[in-house]
Amino acid sequence: MRRLFLSIVFISIVLLFGRGAAWARAIRQGDQCIIDTNETIQGNLFTLCRTLQIRGTVNGDVLGASTSAQITGKVTGDIYMVAGQLEISGEVGEDVHFAGAVLRLLPTAKLSGTSSDLMSLSLSTTVDAGTNIPGNITAAGYQLVLNGTVGGEISFWGSGLAINNTVGGDVDAVVGDPQSTGVSQVQTLIVPFGWDVELGNPGLMVGDTGAIGGHLKYTAGAPGTVSGKVTGDTVFTKVSSQPDLSQMIQNENQDSVRLLAGATVHEFAILALIGLIALTILPHHFLVPLRALQSRTLPSTGVGMLAFIISFPITIVVLILIVLVLIVPLVILQLDGLFVFLFSGTLIGVWGGAASVFYFTAIFVSRVVVAFMIGKIIVRGAVGDDGSQRINYVALLLGIFLLSLIVSLPVIGIIVSAVTAFMGLGAILIVVNNQMRALRDRVPTAALRMKPASPVRRIDARSLPPPILDDGREPGMDNLPAGFEWWDD
Repeated sequence: MRRLFLSIVFISIVLLFGRGAAWARAIRQGDQCIIDTNETIQGNLFTLCRTLQIRGTVNGDVLGASTSAQITGKVTGDIYMVAGQLEISGEVGEDVHFAGAVLRLLPTAKLSGTSSDLMSLSLSTTVDAGTNIPGNITAAGYQLVLNGTVGGEISFWGSGLAINNTVGGDVDAVVGDPQSTGVSQVQTLIVPFGWDVELGNPGLMVGDTGAIGGHLKYTAGAPGTVSGKVTGDTVFTKVSSQPDLSQMIQNENQDSVRLLAGATVHEFAILALIGLIALTILPHHFLVPLRALQSRTLPSTGVGMLAFIISFPITIVVLILIVLVLIVPLVILQLDGLFVFLFSGTLIGVWGGAASVFYFTAIFVSRVVVAFMIGKIIVRGAVGDDGSQRINYVALLLGIFLLSLIVSLPVIGIIVSAVTAFMGLGAILIVVNNQMRALRDRVPTAALRMKPASPVRRIDARSLPPPILDDGREPGMDNLPAGFEWWDD
């Protein structure tokens, strides 16, 4: 069974990470991780660091999570990175996959693969002038700024798209309304994080130096600015104006406020129901992941992110194995149809139930854990924490309310929701792993029982001399015969 599980994990990772990627052969974790210029890593690299700098060479893929990452060296494979900010100024042999806040490809960045793609889920993605993306760009977030060149197509879903260079293929985009005024509020919210990013206005903008080799299709609240050359057709689809962040914050639009309030109430109701049930039924067990989350925040995020990513191929592979290994042979053997139906339904139902429990934990329970931690921190600083159940309920509801309010905001809410889900899921998995390890290392109770000493058999007894009597009298001095004298007298 253990070999089967390991085989499933192996196959799943291969399916997920594509050509030649099996698992990280080198692992770096800690506060600062540096791959120096004279260092070469053979195989894939897995990192969990606060700051990451790759100055040397990695002959494989890079999979990691960090608050800040810089790649100035060479990576011959793919990059899978979750980070607050990722800057690439070196060489990448294959594709770049990024999820986080800010992604920047600096002028010296080079994607050396003939069909290297860029995939990004971020607040801002910027490709500087001098950088060429040979393949396609698929991005979602607030903005995508293209000052470099793209050999393939661009697919973008977000608020602002700026094209100031050549795109070889089609451009398909969904952007915001250029007349919205919420940029300054978003810029203010990200100031404390220290990210090197300047947000532009919503809408589509193809500059004078921009050129699109294919068709331009975009959806927005108002027509964009197209000053450059479009070889194919330009198709604009107008949608009704969406409320922006400024309208929500300043209460200028009642519909926007109602939308934000409805999303917040909906999120709060779901998370609060789950949290109250868990805290009432399992009060002590519910507190255990908090300690892991507080002491190992970054590892928890990385573990949760990795577990969530590989869960999809694992679910599919196991389902395929159930069908091919267990169900198909029964059909070939032409067993009773009712038995095959019930057996197949039971197996698929059990696995579907297990997958449902995992994703329910990953999407909802994990965020409740993070919200509980946020509430505990605030309550402890405001009124103190005496450890009572009443304080725990107050902290839980306060944290859930704040998290529900943030995740209901556009753009930022998606990022915060994903990060908190990874954090909570990782903390839960770390606790489960520690408990399983402790259970496995525990000495069996039967081994701790004292066995009575067996009696010594007669044949095993040793022959010992008789004991010496302790007699203090002088020998031979009593009852001497009359006239006895010593020979020296």
